[in-house]
Amino acid sequence: MTSAITDLAHRLRPLVFRLYHQVRRQTPQLSLTLTQGSVLSELVNGGPRRMSALAEFEQVKLPSMTDVVGRLERLGLATRRPDPADGRAVLVDVTDEGRRFYAETVAAREEFLRERLIAMDDTDRAAIEAALPALAKLLVVTKKEELISDER
Repeated sequence: MTSAITDLAHRLRPLVFRLYHQVRRQTPQLSLTLTQGSVLSELVNGGPRRMSALAEFEQVKLPSMTDVVGRLERLGLATRRPDPADGRAVLVDVTDEGRRFYAETVAAREEFLRERLIAMDDTDRAAIEAALPALAKLLVVTKKEELISDER
């Protein structure tokens, strides 16, 4: 049993990585890094965040998050403002342009996948759909997800 699981993990890892990499390469990025894209997603889906919370969320140091947010600001995707609850802290929020860019990126990625799903036969599509709950169980709740749920 262990060798079968090891073999499955060995075959699954490159497949998942290559699929994600292909989806990212085929859709608009504006040369966003994974961290920049993750921060933009969190701002769109979770609302404004303190710079320190974003740094903890991404498991990076505050100066690194300052650089990430600075890049998003230069691209017009995010903005900073003082936190009304604490004048020493800074809140980062997504701009309208950031929301538009994020929505376009998600739509392009889903279209990329939709086109490939259309090219498959019903049996393959059904197999992928049936595998979704099991694949979701592979996701481990990380500190990132704990932070998100604590802030909401």
